[in-house]
Amino acid sequence: MSSASSSEVREKNRAVVHTFFTRLEAFDIRGFSELFAEQGTQIMPFSPEGFPKRLEGRAAIFNQYRGMPDNFASMRFPDLVVHDMVDPTRFFVTYRGEIRLKSGGSYNNTYAALFVIQSGQIAEYYEYFDPIVLQRAFGDALGASYNVGR
Repeated sequence: MSSASSSEVREKNRAVVHTFFTRLEAFDIRGFSELFAEQGTQIMPFSPEGFPKRLEGRAAIFNQYRGMPDNFASMRFPDLVVHDMVDPTRFFVTYRGEIRLKSGGSYNNTYAALFVIQSGQIAEYYEYFDPIVLQRAFGDALGASYNVGR
């Protein structure tokens, strides 16, 4: 791959990463899930007990996120930094989530993520977050807020 085509691939793939956050902030869950490849995966190695560690396929990802508009009043990702990696299909991303809950209160967490983009879609999304912050924000409503197990 020439450096020009590598640069073009990197720019197109970086745009997918930015669109991921734009669609989440807009609660465009259908559009968000369509950024994933049909067999794309989301891996959350630090998720708490009772919360999935892995979502397999676009349909599972859509199901996990579809309840967000019903439960969240707003969502922002300030301090978003997309770090290029040597491989133009991979990006390391750091960000904070500021989420207001419709039930009152907020869910504010800090994240690190690895995106693997292939053919213009997310093939793998590794999301690292503090599970204690997640549990404190949602308590017993965690499963209902994210459609866990449904």
